Amino acid sequence: MTSALGGLHIEWARLFVHALADAGIRDVVLSPGSRSTPLVLAAAGEARVRCHPIVDERSAAFFALGQARATGRPSALVCTSGTAGAHHLPAVIEAHQTHTPLLVVTADRPWELQDAAAAQTIDQVKLFGGFVRHFAELGVPDDTPGALAAVTRIAAQAAFRTTWPTPGPVHVNARFRKPLEPVRRDGEPWRAELDLLLARPAPRAVAPRAIPDDSVIEALAERCARAERGLIVCGPAPLGPDPERLREAVLELARRTGFPLLAEATSQLRFGGAGPTRCSVFGAILASPAFAAAHGADLILELGAPPTSAGYARYLAASPDCPRFVVAPHGWNDPTSRATALVMAEPVDVARALSARLGERPRPSAWAEAFAAADRRALAVVEAELASGVLTEGLVARSVVHACPAGSLLAIGNSLPVRHLDTYCPAGDRALGVLHQRGASGIDGLVSGALGARSVSASPVTLLLGDLSLLHDLGGLALAREVPGPFVAVVVQNGGGRIFDQLPLAGAIDAPALMERCFTMPQPLDLAHAAALFGMAFARASTPPELADALARAHAGSGATLIEAVVLPGDARLRAARIQRWDQDSSDQD
Repeated sequence: MTSALGGLHIEWARLFVHALADAGIRDVVLSPGSRSTPLVLAAAGEARVRCHPIVDERSAAFFALGQARATGRPSALVCTSGTAGAHHLPAVIEAHQTHTPLLVVTADRPWELQDAAAAQTIDQVKLFGGFVRHFAELGVPDDTPGALAAVTRIAAQAAFRTTWPTPGPVHVNARFRKPLEPVRRDGEPWRAELDLLLARPAPRAVAPRAIPDDSVIEALAERCARAERGLIVCGPAPLGPDPERLREAVLELARRTGFPLLAEATSQLRFGGAGPTRCSVFGAILASPAFAAAHGADLILELGAPPTSAGYARYLAASPDCPRFVVAPHGWNDPTSRATALVMAEPVDVARALSARLGERPRPSAWAEAFAAADRRALAVVEAELASGVLTEGLVARSVVHACPAGSLLAIGNSLPVRHLDTYCPAGDRALGVLHQRGASGIDGLVSGALGARSVSASPVTLLLGDLSLLHDLGGLALAREVPGPFVAVVVQNGGGRIFDQLPLAGAIDAPALMERCFTMPQPLDLAHAAALFGMAFARASTPPELADALARAHAGSGATLIEAVVLPGDARLRAARIQRWDQDSSDQD
């Protein structure tokens, strides 16, 4: 008999990770822990996967989520037992909301330790509730042939369910008894069966491709041809494997229909391509009661997730009977409950199919010209706000976009940064991919997510976020040492959560001290120390030239840079109010 270093628990985990690699998993993000030892050793020994060790489970989860956003394929996330997996929940919720594939593997104690006050033991069965697409119990290692074969099936099934029928997170719970480390055993009778399974590829699942129904496309094309006041509205969308294909298809549809294109910055349609009427400040345009009343649509095509623009929401509320067709492959994307129809298909496929059935419009219509003229007037007000000579939040967003290399990735934070991206950064033909967390719209994990994207991207990544968002994920900066550069994080230092200045609450509470203490919560911290702690280059900018110089140096470097852009607290609220009044000047600004 021969001796083998391993043991059933080690080989069980090895078989599982081997099958994940067969199923296309290429990145495994692990956090340290004892109970997950077999899984960690298996991942480290699998040549087809890259391991990314990250101490903090919450940061690790957002790192894996960022990888999936950039690649479109799931990363595997491995942690130990107890509360470790609970730290994955925020990222799991975001993956659920945005249909981002993610495979979460939690190590667990065996059944005999459950409900017996054993240390580091909690009920991990369906830990993430309804936020996962699929849950599987891998069970305690078992040397029977059926159990060994099931390991490969469970791994293949879990990886497949992250992408079909609805992409999102999947949870596998894997139990291990001690010993957890490799042991030397003689003549294990199950080893021949295991070797056969390792030599044979795991089961392969092939998903069907959903294509738009011809009759639906024909009916929708006929409506587009009849419409005189149509709009194409694009909400948040994933980066996808080929964003250029999406841009080309939607821009061509806008040309063929003659409809104005209202594309949020997170739609992947704001930056890149040229041609049709693209309204850069459509949130402010539609928020104008006078403009909205005079420019009611007779057809709206919504592509992707529901737009987040408050102006667009008010526009819809004022025209509840306007025919509105929502095109998205997943989810019931109709928060108003008034959509005419939901077309469950990829927007790129529907756009191309519609374009193929529509003839060319000979010239822009008066309808499209009205939107273009309104956009020019609103942009003139935006430009006036940027020309003040001081560093403002809007100018920070514009400067960051201007400095991003063509074809690179821009990760945008929630609350004010994403709003400023929409308001101050007009459509242009220089392509940028936009990474965002518009599913649950949280401010957590932004640093880790952006660094996860950088770890699997051939392009530089720039992150724009607020000061409180950075503090929520300060530990994520530790990961900057592990990813290639350049990586540029720009923090808007505006003295706390200034989004509250622009909410109705600010007008309802006549107590500035209470607002500051309980809502905006400024944190007077020196971020230079944070950069030094994590080995990042640092720059503080309080003027436009200082910011431009810092961005240029950061993008010319090969490492990670943290830039603190210092602006006046509360200034953004006043400028936003002036932009909202863009139509109150009767002079012709075209």
